[in-house]
Amino acid sequence: MRRKWMAAVIPVAVVGALLTTGTAQAKAKPIDWRTCGTGAECADLEVPLDWSRPGGQKITLAVTRVRATDPARRIGVLLFNPGGPGGPGTPVVRDHAAELFPADLRARFDLIGFDPRGVGESRPAITCPVPPTDPAVTQFPSTSAEFDKLVAYNRRVARACREATGPLIDHVDTVSAARDIEVLRQALGESRVNWLGLSYGTLLGATYAGMYPDRVRAAVLDGAMDHTIGTKRLAFDEIRSTEDVFDHFVSWCAAETSCALHGRDVAAEYRSLVDSGVPGMTPEQVGFAAYTFLNLQEYWPYLATAIRDRAGFEGESSSAAYRVIGCHDFPSDIRTFGDLRSRITAARAIAPNTRGYVEGWDIQAGCAGWPIPAANPWGPTPVRGAPPILVVSGEHDPATPHVWGIGLARQIACSRLLAWTGVGHTAFLNDPPTRQRSIDYLISP
Repeated sequence: MRRKWMAAVIPVAVVGALLTTGTAQAKAKPIDWRTCGTGAECADLEVPLDWSRPGGQKITLAVTRVRATDPARRIGVLLFNPGGPGGPGTPVVRDHAAELFPADLRARFDLIGFDPRGVGESRPAITCPVPPTDPAVTQFPSTSAEFDKLVAYNRRVARACREATGPLIDHVDTVSAARDIEVLRQALGESRVNWLGLSYGTLLGATYAGMYPDRVRAAVLDGAMDHTIGTKRLAFDEIRSTEDVFDHFVSWCAAETSCALHGRDVAAEYRSLVDSGVPGMTPEQVGFAAYTFLNLQEYWPYLATAIRDRAGFEGESSSAAYRVIGCHDFPSDIRTFGDLRSRITAARAIAPNTRGYVEGWDIQAGCAGWPIPAANPWGPTPVRGAPPILVVSGEHDPATPHVWGIGLARQIACSRLLAWTGVGHTAFLNDPPTRQRSIDYLISP
């Protein structure tokens, strides 16, 4: 799911037919690199706008490379996706490679960042003049009129996105993005690629490996997505996991004297906060911002201070790319007010503290009534014929619950499931020992 990347990014039947039959493949031109950033190279890669017409109109992807620091021991290229959907990889690799990627990984691989179609510096970019969310339009409606207002707003957003983005709006699904990666591989002149995908990047990586299994040398899928579960489980699995992580946050605050709420009833103070909101922010905005803080343990001190001070919940609403790609890949099954009302009641019962303010809820509510047909609806991402792929899944991950890692691993033949017992979204960002095991695998699969 969405990755709020510290300073860098902060941020089925149809599929089966595509994976097995495919479409014509565009011919890739060698990449024309130019110097950018500090020690990086950048380029633009041309790909078809519509993969059913590979000879038609073209779009460009932004790509960046940081060369291996030990050329004599270079293994190959490592393609990186930070998550999302809609997370740009170009600025992460171009501007933050040394701080994010450990030295042994940088020594052995050319790091490749790219902005998927419609994202970041790729052109054209997904543009939505009407913000995907509006504090005046609740995603937790209590009346039929509020539900109708939500659906009408979602449709208004989609219409504005289509008008501003143009024909690309119909072709920013994950299967199309995976086809683009194959063009990137060819343009890099590599027979096989290595992959590091976090959160949504696991879905993109699994989709690519399913379509082009012989083009993968090694792949780490950390913070795994399961594309079979549907929007009800998408929301409720996250709701349960986020409440669990909040309990860990409360325990941390009780044990850690530096916590701004040490010695106080953290849960009660937080519930009071989300009952009323804070000046300039609705309870929903506060809840979704707190969810973001819970994703990384290094943010927990800031969350405690924000709860104490009833201020500092600088949340980030859903981006245009996140909403549009999300509705292509995770279409909502909400049709009526009754559908959503029953889920609100269940969410409050399951999560009395965190209340259901999670990404999965934002998707099922934000895509309700979405008029743009989903190009990659819910369905499996089977992988057969690839080398063993490493699926990394946390037992206390609020954004990509452990059950999703189990589900994804079952769809990938000969996969290895690496479970870690810590707290936070992805081991790569939260657990150095597990991150090192992923790096060791990439070096020697």
